[in-house]
Amino acid sequence: MSAKLVLQGIAVAAFMAMLHSGYSAREYLMYSKSIGRQDLSLPIEIVLECLVSLAIMTVALVVGVGKLKPISYEAEMKRYSIDGVFSRPSFQAFNHRGRYLRPLVDQPADSGAKTAPAVYTDVTRENIQALFSDISKQISQASFIAIDSEFTGLALSEASLEFGFNTAEWNTRATDMRDMYKAMSNVAKTHALVSLGLSTFVPTGDNAYHVYNFNLLLQEQNTHLVNPASISFLAQNGFDLGKQALQGIRYFSGPNPMPLESRSADINIEGELVRKVLFAMIQAKKPLVVHNGLFDLAYLYQSFFGPLPDSYESFVFDLTGMFPAGVFDTKFIAEKLIPGTASYLAYLYHKSERDQRVRREQGNEALAVKLTKILLYEKSDAETKRKIQPKKKQGKTKLDPKRVEEVEKKQYKPYCEHFAAFGHCMFNDQCRRSHDINFILDCQEKEANESSTEPEAKDAGSDVRQNGKRKRVDEENAHPSKILKALNINPKKVPVSQKSEPTSLETTKLDDNSNNNTTAYHTAAYDAFMTGFIFASLRIQHGEALDMLKNRIYRMGRGAEPLLIQASAYASASTTYHQTMKLIDEISNQESVIESTEPPAD
Repeated sequence: MSAKLVLQGIAVAAFMAMLHSGYSAREYLMYSKSIGRQDLSLPIEIVLECLVSLAIMTVALVVGVGKLKPISYEAEMKRYSIDGVFSRPSFQAFNHRGRYLRPLVDQPADSGAKTAPAVYTDVTRENIQALFSDISKQISQASFIAIDSEFTGLALSEASLEFGFNTAEWNTRATDMRDMYKAMSNVAKTHALVSLGLSTFVPTGDNAYHVYNFNLLLQEQNTHLVNPASISFLAQNGFDLGKQALQGIRYFSGPNPMPLESRSADINIEGELVRKVLFAMIQAKKPLVVHNGLFDLAYLYQSFFGPLPDSYESFVFDLTGMFPAGVFDTKFIAEKLIPGTASYLAYLYHKSERDQRVRREQGNEALAVKLTKILLYEKSDAETKRKIQPKKKQGKTKLDPKRVEEVEKKQYKPYCEHFAAFGHCMFNDQCRRSHDINFILDCQEKEANESSTEPEAKDAGSDVRQNGKRKRVDEENAHPSKILKALNINPKKVPVSQKSEPTSLETTKLDDNSNNNTTAYHTAAYDAFMTGFIFASLRIQHGEALDMLKNRIYRMGRGAEPLLIQASAYASASTTYHQTMKLIDEISNQESVIESTEPPAD
């Protein structure tokens, strides 16, 4: 017997019981009046029979009709307006057809999400020697290079008093740039890079690229600090700390001009090669693209270039020499060119995908990207499949239910407006509104279409749209820390890398067959690819306007005051810069001599 028949039977039985209780109540009242009884209240058993049967019948109808025939939000969104569907009190139970409407906020965070498959090459201590020449080749051929990194801390938090740290020198959100740089330098010198994502966009035509993504797993050999929140975030989102310990590329941070000697020759080779990856980027003289990348640049400098300078003026002077083609920060660019919209990484990436798809459908110039993974056949373990354990359900943070309810009453949209604007939500998994970025974009596009006839005042400030009105954003609280920027999307579906034939696919063709059981995992390589994709998309849409925003790096909490990367007449290059650039020139000359003495290939 099917569940539908059982539920129908229960509903019919409950309905008959309710009719019986109603008939009994009628007979009781008639009898009481006939004998002249003053108290006409019904006996408790009749009242209970009526209420219980009504409740059972209602539950059977709601469960039977609703769960057996749910209504998808796509159909509702196409047929009705936002206000028409979601503002009515009956939304949570029945819609106009009497069928149960499953609340959209109960949809999984990734339901309906369509993201480009992640194609990247893992680089570990076991294959970096075999892959180094390919990495260098793609860097030299690229039109621009995008990077992203993961590290063990953004700030000093709850440090033991035994360390004797002067916490005043560790405020990475200081308003004065000198104080901020001092704090950032302290953090980068005492913490470590654990992963570096590198995405090279090699041009194949007008607005067309071959993209090679590399995920370098790193293990710093210096004793360093670890922020528990940073490591917890990485572990909860699939970062394999065990693999990092066993296969991470070992390197020493900060020494200049050559790495510290180690008892293990392998460690020296690994450290030298990963250092040469940065040297190849410097020699290529290609634009460097980051997203909220101030800490990325500081960690990259400290880990592979040399000790950070004492002053931020020298740091900036050094960056101008390291990357003469300029550094582009997509977060700052997005806030300047498309004000009034969210600027966190995942939101911009999904929005860029949509923008390019629309341009292609309209016959305009659009971005075409193919992802290619480099495979090695020399080693059986060169490209291994990531085995990620399903993320265990974390204990929910206890929040005041009244506070949650009060906040939700102020929101009239099916998605979390705070998450839509900033990429994070104070209620995390307790939030009853959707954190699915594709769904958020669906709603926002529909809102824009419905209000397209209404004039909108242009505002170049940092603001967001809430309930149809522009609302000024408090910059200090608007932007989550760099280590949370990938989590902001409410984990994206990222297929693991696989050992197979070289993959080539168009990322603009979204993956409609995403596996809902895939473990959510975010890599620095995937974030680097998203950063580069956003930059390429913005370059098509805004052209030369991007050059006006070159060398302006977003500052957390000070979005309107970026760090300007330009040589000052009152500053000079650091000792680190002179020593390391001399080393790069020597290595380049040695390689040129070797190439010139090699016999020509047959």
